[in-house]
Amino acid sequence: MSVFDWFKSGSSESNTAPMVEATDQLALYRKDWCPFCDRVQSVVDDLDLEITECDITQREHLQALMSGGGQRMVPCLRIEPEPGKYVWLYESADIIAYLRRHAEGLK
Repeated sequence: MSVFDWFKSGSSESNTAPMVEATDQLALYRKDWCPFCDRVQSVVDDLDLEITECDITQREHLQALMSGGGQRMVPCLRIEPEPGKYVWLYESADIIAYLRRHAEGLK
């Protein structure tokens, strides 16, 4: 399911990216030399959001991404709608759309 599918849907399916209330409930997994990560970071900066960044060249961040999200691919936005419950959003376009849609609630 892409981000565009959950934009159209009013249902709360388990694989949709839920809204969160604060940026401390988000973490962006990235690499410095990744152009898609840079694209997402540019939107984060434009929206003036302070999101926890996790560089996957550091072993602990890579392990968290692999065990939680199941893929090594970056960028990946980890969303924590409830304590201890995570949704992993891949694809830079989907992450950007999510951040733009929820930016006001994240500040």
